[in-house]
Amino acid sequence: MSDETTAAGSPLVHPETASPVFRYGPWTWAEPRDGEHFRRCSFCGCVRPDDLAAEPAWRAEWADRKYGWPHKFYVDIPNRNPEALFVTSSSWGSTARALPGEVPWDELTDEQRAIYDRNHRPSPDGRHPVSVGFGPRPNHFGKFYTIHLSDPALDPAVKDDIERRSGLRFTFADGRVGWGPVG
Repeated sequence: MSDETTAAGSPLVHPETASPVFRYGPWTWAEPRDGEHFRRCSFCGCVRPDDLAAEPAWRAEWADRKYGWPHKFYVDIPNRNPEALFVTSSSWGSTARALPGEVPWDELTDEQRAIYDRNHRPSPDGRHPVSVGFGPRPNHFGKFYTIHLSDPALDPAVKDDIERRSGLRFTFADGRVGWGPVG
């Protein structure tokens, strides 16, 4: 797979984004954000296959049928900067009270405000929480949609590694996903 993260992704992966009526344009690989070190699909939020395969310590936790098994699995990806602070909680609303350990919005330091801004898009109407909690994050939460394994630009070794580590082998034909055990 190319390192170019702004190029449009394969329409085989997300054909709906190739439609002229899809207002956001084709999907791409978005640069890491929110303190993460891996890229995600701009359409579905899937961890980029190359980045997932490069991680030494992940394990597939399959979503149940209601949420797309075996088309989707979840992964915890170890944080390469485990001492970094992240937003871990926030309290909203006019009657909200700060949870234990949260900092009132008006008392946030510049560093805390920067962490909040890194992890949250600004509200168009200027709304913000009453208070915010901060803490480390040992793992980043990710999701992986197996349809990304159908991308013709994907290195076959990456596909094989993800299949082996997830425990299922996938086939893609006529817009359908098939699966079976690895082996």
